[in-house]
Amino acid sequence: MGSVLVIGGTTFFGKAIVEQLLQQGHQVTVFSRGQQQPAFFDQVTHVKGDRGQAEDFGQLGGRSFDAVIDNIAYTAVDVRQALELFKGNIGRYIFTSSAASYYTATMTMPSKEPDVDFGFKPPEEEKDTPLWTYTMGKIDSEHTLFEQTDIPFTIIRPPVVLGPEDVTLRGYFYFQRLMDGKPLLINNGGVQSFRLAYSHDLAKGYLLAMNSDKAAGQVYNLAQGEVVTLKKLIDLSAEALDVKPELVSVPTEVFKQTEFEYPETYGNMINFMLDNSKAESELGYTTTSFKDWLTSTVHWYRDEYQGKDSAGYEHRDREVKFANWFQQATSKWE
Repeated sequence: MGSVLVIGGTTFFGKAIVEQLLQQGHQVTVFSRGQQQPAFFDQVTHVKGDRGQAEDFGQLGGRSFDAVIDNIAYTAVDVRQALELFKGNIGRYIFTSSAASYYTATMTMPSKEPDVDFGFKPPEEEKDTPLWTYTMGKIDSEHTLFEQTDIPFTIIRPPVVLGPEDVTLRGYFYFQRLMDGKPLLINNGGVQSFRLAYSHDLAKGYLLAMNSDKAAGQVYNLAQGEVVTLKKLIDLSAEALDVKPELVSVPTEVFKQTEFEYPETYGNMINFMLDNSKAESELGYTTTSFKDWLTSTVHWYRDEYQGKDSAGYEHRDREVKFANWFQQATSKWE
């Protein structure tokens, strides 16, 4: 058992990582702003601070850890700051990157770890958009790690993550609409296929990489095993809720003409999937059945979640009105 620092370990899959570390008997330190205090809080050493404030982050200097799991580094500057702070004092630096890195590739599917193009430059007119700012921040961070030799590192590239306590509420977008019993708009019939990652499986993958000597200097995709469609996700979610959904399939081009935002994430994930084979062969990574973990996730939102509405839910009446209009308009084609 060892001493592990988790930077950002109080919410979602960061929280799941800490829980699994404690279950394995590790001594855990968590660096966070302290806004969330999970049930394990009295079992960890907490260092309160903001990652964006150098003085706060500097509190970690001089401390020794067998591993540092960094979930909230978004730029090369963040990574260089961490490398300088921990130099000579840690055994492994584990960096949370993103499947967004594959936006630089030719997008052959499934995407494998070497497919990322570190020489990629986004279109000049788009380089300052949130998408490319985030993506290039992760790319530059990875490149920074590969350029240095002072600290052993491992890079994890998760796809979109789903599970209980997801602060992004991406899955809840569908769950909430299924639970209200009103028509649910679905982009292009939900034919989009993808691999998500279950938060607890992802956490398990971090620990496998942390405990593996062969993972030093390596990059791993950590996604679920099954490729599923959006329609499958919605159907299984409805089954878990014991509801019969009224799905209204709308072509993407028609969506673009609506007067309200429909900010679903999964509807835009067209044939986006990662190849897990490296993590499976080198780390022994396995995943939970999609139906099983989706069902438990849906039940958590139904039975325990008490937070804010999902994205765009303030326009729910307009969605329903549009769904009814579209059904009436297309019924003439039958």
